[in-house]
Amino acid sequence: MHYHKENNHLVIEIDQRIQGMSILEFFHYLHLSKKTIHLLRQNKDYTLNKSYVDYHTVLKKKDILSIKAYEQGRDFIEEESSLEIIYEDDLLCVVNKPSNLIIHPDDKSKKNTLCNYVSYHYQQSHQDLPIRYLHRLDRDTTGLVMFCKCALLQPYFDALIASKEIKKTYLAIIQGHLPQKEMSVNLPIGQDRHSKNKMCISKTGKEAISHFKEIKTNKNYTLVKCQIETGRKHQIRVHLNHLHHPIVGDSLYGKASSKIKRMALHAYCLEFIHPLNNQPIIIECPLPLDMESILK
Repeated sequence: MHYHKENNHLVIEIDQRIQGMSILEFFHYLHLSKKTIHLLRQNKDYTLNKSYVDYHTVLKKKDILSIKAYEQGRDFIEEESSLEIIYEDDLLCVVNKPSNLIIHPDDKSKKNTLCNYVSYHYQQSHQDLPIRYLHRLDRDTTGLVMFCKCALLQPYFDALIASKEIKKTYLAIIQGHLPQKEMSVNLPIGQDRHSKNKMCISKTGKEAISHFKEIKTNKNYTLVKCQIETGRKHQIRVHLNHLHHPIVGDSLYGKASSKIKRMALHAYCLEFIHPLNNQPIIIECPLPLDMESILK
């Protein structure tokens, strides 16, 4: 479907994929809550071909559906930075998170987080939008973080993440070499009872499945592509440590390294199907210099 932002509305041209649905069915496709749907009806915040209609109206090809979809007002303090924007459209902003940075402050009056940097980017690009991150990375992990710009579609993206339909690929540099060049680990992960900050392999833990593939080696270091089917806390770190090949610089599960001042883990790629035009989106972020230098 073709779409564009028009003030606070999302304007969508219905295509053959959506035609035949009622407006209500389309709202359900977007994972909108009953409350949101009720407010859209009550406030007449949508129109079909410029007129308000009952939400049981069936959509036809080339119909123009306009829905109030955007909120206003940045809710984190703007903080200037040289933040790298990897991908941006009317729905999403995907940024490259630097190392030694958390995603959001514990109090919105504070600064020095990724949300503050994104707020500054919105200010500089004249976008009066709330800052809504869709997922998080550990402080030391670099790479791709998605922010949803369109409030109406946040439930849809939340559902994609929950159902693992947004495929995430990480790159890690490990000590030594994997037992096999391509392998999977299917071992449950739970809280380490000896340390509140650590997770561990546990028979009573939750299912955790990771896939690893050797990409490049340099002496006693290996660059590994990591993909996870489940989203357990510290999953990649715990599974690699279990294989006796901890991530370089991971002082929690391995040890500090003279090669890098942080854990050598990078969120490299995001893949998903665009909710409106149904096109595959692949967003990649190159390996940072501090990790690249280990492999030279």
